[in-house]
Amino acid sequence: MSPGSHRWTRMSGKSRAAIAVAAAGAIGAVTVGVSNASTADPHDQAAAKASQAPRAAAHTPHHRYATGAVPSHDAWRKAVLDKPLQPRLAAIAPHAPVGAVRTTKKAALPVSVDLTRFTARPGDQGQVGSCAAWAVDYTAYSVLEHEQKISGGPQAPMYTYSQIAKGQNIGTSLGAHLGIAKQQGIDSKSHYWQGDFDYSTQPTAGEQRNAAKWKLTGYTPLHTGSQIKAEVKAALAKGEPVVIAIPVHNSFFDITPQQSRSYSYYPAAGDPEVGGHAITIVGYTSKGVKIENSWGSGWADHGFVNLSWKFLADQAWEANAVGKLVKR
Repeated sequence: MSPGSHRWTRMSGKSRAAIAVAAAGAIGAVTVGVSNASTADPHDQAAAKASQAPRAAAHTPHHRYATGAVPSHDAWRKAVLDKPLQPRLAAIAPHAPVGAVRTTKKAALPVSVDLTRFTARPGDQGQVGSCAAWAVDYTAYSVLEHEQKISGGPQAPMYTYSQIAKGQNIGTSLGAHLGIAKQQGIDSKSHYWQGDFDYSTQPTAGEQRNAAKWKLTGYTPLHTGSQIKAEVKAALAKGEPVVIAIPVHNSFFDITPQQSRSYSYYPAAGDPEVGGHAITIVGYTSKGVKIENSWGSGWADHGFVNLSWKFLADQAWEANAVGKLVKR
């Protein structure tokens, strides 16, 4: 996302500062390689169990759920957004368009797309600011793995988050995680001994070798604002989940199942923003989009929420279509 994004620039300076906490730690960290990996074989270590316990950070708000997304800043992103969308989506699509209705000359987008059947059970980031890792590594990857019939998942969010955070419970950008996924791949949860909350221990050389089985072919930045509806629909119609970043308002923590199913949630005036959050779009209808979150199955409608197109256009400051995996 460029700093000129409509949503990011419209935020107050105070809101931008809150969302960008520790952003410096999330930028430029996607080139971590095998040289930084531990050489010990951790799979027989009794300490592995201790790493499963969630760690709370000093800066984490005292809410039931953690947030943690910051903007992706890079020149490549802006350059790509100036290029035609359809060829970019087609180049990384896991399969042909889903249920497209033919017109005389062009294939119209489907009325609706639902990739929920390809999702994994909603994950839980605990009190770690790792939402961007869960959106990419766990949720989006699970959709693609199931679409492509690739076994061995789901993937371990701490694989990428630990390389960026390096022991700090900080916010990270979607671009940083997507970059590692493209360069290295992502290790599976069943193989990654550090668990879901250890963001200090770096991946071992063996884990990095295993991660290479699940490399990301690529991803496509999408426009936000008035253009996001058409571009999200185009991506999902090609089977590509879309990871987005939004500001979280206090009311978002307590969305009811009824609100979740009815596309009716929208923050009221004066509802304070408490941070940035990354989530994954896994479907759409004429009313809006279906989202899988990383706050466990007890949040909203069993971990999912339907958000209106208005919400998406007004609130999202970044969106990325996630392309197919390298099948090995």
